[in-house]
Amino acid sequence: MNSDLEKLIDLQKVDSRIAAVRAEIAALPKHVKEIEAKLAGAKAKVEAAQAAMKADETARRKHEGDIQDQQQKISKYRDQSLNVKTNQEYKALMEEIKFADEKIAASEDKILEIMVAADARKEVMKAAEAELKADTAENDQEKEVARRRTAEDEKELAELTDQRKALRAGVSEDVLRHYDRVLKLRGTGLAAVYEDQYCSACRVMLRPQVFQEVMTNQQFMTCDFCNRILYYVPPPPKPEEAKAGSEAASSGPPAAESSSEAAPETTTPAHGEAAAQ
Repeated sequence: MNSDLEKLIDLQKVDSRIAAVRAEIAALPKHVKEIEAKLAGAKAKVEAAQAAMKADETARRKHEGDIQDQQQKISKYRDQSLNVKTNQEYKALMEEIKFADEKIAASEDKILEIMVAADARKEVMKAAEAELKADTAENDQEKEVARRRTAEDEKELAELTDQRKALRAGVSEDVLRHYDRVLKLRGTGLAAVYEDQYCSACRVMLRPQVFQEVMTNQQFMTCDFCNRILYYVPPPPKPEEAKAGSEAASSGPPAAESSSEAAPETTTPAHGEAAAQ
């Protein structure tokens, strides 16, 4: 394979990884904000539960104050009833006492409702505090993970940047200009071509002559449609071919046969037998 083309393939891998790392670094602050928003929601639930309980307490005290006021009125009306001179005045005072009693009963009913609701609010408060505690722990953990991941990404990004510089230094400027232009426009500068003869990026079929030249991987060929630099990826060996090659490699050259097996055994006639013949 052409050395520049080989370096460009490696360069594209590095550029793709750089883009992925940068995207992750950019996404981490957003992830942290989502975590903080979730924590803020848990805090809001606790604050809402606290506010509801505080409002109930304020309402209960108000009703208790109203009861005291009505009780004082009743006491006052009873004292006044001792000094009334007519039945009409006495009846009016009894009506006021009755009205005050009704107000006391209504306030007591309200207090009872608040007390019943208080148990439910305590459960809501308990659940909200538990959620806040869990979300706070998760928030701290996620932030630590995000900080650690950011540090790792920044370290990897620095290493990738060095690799990128080294790879670019070994490629001709004209080829780099073309690669950079297509990379900026398309997102990738190269595209693989397989046996189907299509550009793997834009899925346009190559002309037969172009495909034959691409198969050599010795010169820079570009896609007529997307303008990416093309390189050929040969198909993997078939299972039977891979098996045959593996067996051939493992068996090695055949061992030399012994001299007794390589040639048929010959017997030299004895001196007597030769003379007899």
